[in-house]
Amino acid sequence: MRASISLPGCVRRLLRCCVLISIGTAAAMQGAIARDTDTQYTDKRARIDYTLHCSGCHGMDGLGKPAAGIPVFTDQVGHFLRMPEGRAFLMQVPGLLGARLPDDRAAAVTTWMVRAFAGPSLPPDFVPYTAEEAKRYRESRPADVIGKRNALYRQLLEHGYAIQ
Repeated sequence: MRASISLPGCVRRLLRCCVLISIGTAAAMQGAIARDTDTQYTDKRARIDYTLHCSGCHGMDGLGKPAAGIPVFTDQVGHFLRMPEGRAFLMQVPGLLGARLPDDRAAAVTTWMVRAFAGPSLPPDFVPYTAEEAKRYRESRPADVIGKRNALYRQLLEHGYAIQ
């Protein structure tokens, strides 16, 4: 048998008001989310993708684990953008390829990562990655990723850009 609780009228009205306020707040929040620009949404999604697919090795701070062969992004990843093959390489790394993200999200997470970690190494003329680039670069991945990375390091060093 279910017990019935009789609430005074003022308590019932207060509960109804709380429910209406909750519904109104939820609707307002959805409106705020809908008003986010595409860029804001893309940046949020890209940060989530970085957290899920990249931060396990590179860390949320982009410092990697150099002793274990995981490169540092912070203040140097932008140097790769100074060479076309370096720009392509950032989309050909095993973690990004293994994440199996659609091309638009692969482009977005790489753009987000570059902007978040390049610091002073970011070229002033940086152009965000596109889904078309992501498709093209990921289809032509190097057979020896570490060898390719080391070759790019040497090229950057020859041009005066030291990479850890």
